[in-house]
Amino acid sequence: MKAFDFFMAHPVFTRDESASALGARGRHSAGTVDSHLGRYLRSGRIGRVKRGVFFVAGPGETASKSPVDFLLVASRLAPDAVLSHHSALEAHGYAQSVYERFLFLTERKSKPVTFRGRTFVPVSPPAALRRKGLSFVLTTEVERRRLLCRVTALERTVVDALDRPDLTGGLEEAWRSLSAVPLLDLPRLLDYVRLRSHATLAAKVGLFLERHQKQFGVKASLLDELRSLRPRQPHYLDRSAGGRLVRSWNLIVPPAILEGEWEAVR
Repeated sequence: MKAFDFFMAHPVFTRDESASALGARGRHSAGTVDSHLGRYLRSGRIGRVKRGVFFVAGPGETASKSPVDFLLVASRLAPDAVLSHHSALEAHGYAQSVYERFLFLTERKSKPVTFRGRTFVPVSPPAALRRKGLSFVLTTEVERRRLLCRVTALERTVVDALDRPDLTGGLEEAWRSLSAVPLLDLPRLLDYVRLRSHATLAAKVGLFLERHQKQFGVKASLLDELRSLRPRQPHYLDRSAGGRLVRSWNLIVPPAILEGEWEAVR
């Protein structure tokens, strides 16, 4: 593949991706690939996010002034990167607010990266999933600028956002964003909750689905199953938000949720 064709198809790419494409016929050694990348960096045709991760300047632009798709950047910051939490909501099109942190799941040891005023944060998959060898269960792909990137499936995104509102822009942002989702595969969602083996999380998901029962067509039997998994003692939906006890879920819930103030603007 010629460099021009590769750049057209890969607005964000890793060194390994470029080496694989440009060296597909064995004509380019590692040194040659690095030499080419260095030349394109100096010319402004491409820019560097961090070592081994690059982006392509738009037509007629130089890398220093060219816009970049930050979700694509996040998706290339680790070999196993999967967009998650608020970044997954953005990728699916349901985030209610702009967020300057971009989150990705990875099992690799990785440090946060700062690029153009944004912070890209690696997130370790939940321990319960890692123990089962299921760190990347319920993931899918979305297309951005004709390039595929991995992202948590919508059902997993909903559960993960309720589990970690601190990674989803806060509880209000998480609740408003999730309430904008029009459709969920409820059996898949329930299976994922079971895999997580977390009583408080089951109650959070149950409360959310109960508050949106008509919207998602939630059957009473599904709510009963989630209710059977709830914690025995009261827990906070989000400790920082306080609230009132909802005994049916053993959750302390912010009044704004109970009064419907955090529903998405449609």
